[in-house]
Amino acid sequence: MAVDRRRLRKGDSYVQTSRGPALAKQRAATYRYRKQAEPFRTEQAPGTGGFGSGLETQIQRNYNKQYDRERAESLRPENEIQASILDKIKSANYQD
Repeated sequence: MAVDRRRLRKGDSYVQTSRGPALAKQRAATYRYRKQAEPFRTEQAPGTGGFGSGLETQIQRNYNKQYDRERAESLRPENEIQASILDKIKSANYQD
């Protein structure tokens, strides 16, 4: 069995009966695996993260709340109860 001496370390033995060949084979396999593996990273491109989508959702939610609030206030009567109507209500309650 041929041993890849490039993968042997200073303390490793080159003798066939020791662990040297197995270690060299293991290190060579690890080297090849790491060479092919894609590095772990998060792809970042403009508009793909951060506060963008969440911020837009929050802005829309606040806009909808404001719209609902203004709509509800527009359905309320703007002026107070007229004094004559209030007098009629009071007098009706006293007659009972």
